[in-house]
Amino acid sequence: MKLNQKWIFSFALFLGFSYLMQWQGAALKNSMTPMGIVHLEFAQTEVLFEKIIGIWEIEMLYWNLALDFLYIPIYTYFFQITLSIFIQRHRSKMVQQIGVLLKNATILALFCDLAENTGMIISLSGTHIPIIYILTSWLAGLKFSILGFCLIYILVSIPTLFFRTKSA
Repeated sequence: MKLNQKWIFSFALFLGFSYLMQWQGAALKNSMTPMGIVHLEFAQTEVLFEKIIGIWEIEMLYWNLALDFLYIPIYTYFFQITLSIFIQRHRSKMVQQIGVLLKNATILALFCDLAENTGMIISLSGTHIPIIYILTSWLAGLKFSILGFCLIYILVSIPTLFFRTKSA
């Protein structure tokens, strides 16, 4: 499969699963948690964690976590393919190196998300260890930071598709 075909496949999968996550996660959104499960990811104390899950249907939360475990490799694959395309398009070695760094960082984001979800499951199982809430929150922050920088790199790189190509 060519790179462009892989990208189209990854983009379609990413968009479809993003929609599925939003649709299924809508049950977790309310006035206290307008961003749904993201609020639980950043709950740094048992009190806040319990307050959030107390207003949700726990079955919906478990479904959202299960779907998220499937979503993690999907968004990672999409970012890996997309960053690969833009890395090739830049003339500047420094900008290419930043892209490679971000591409590699998506693997760190994947592991952060897996560990973060595991932390939430441990907490949901009734094991209340304060450091788990803090680690889960920090891992979520690191994951979102990495993905945010990847998104910025991609958005800033879009003009290279039309105006700049790497010289042969």
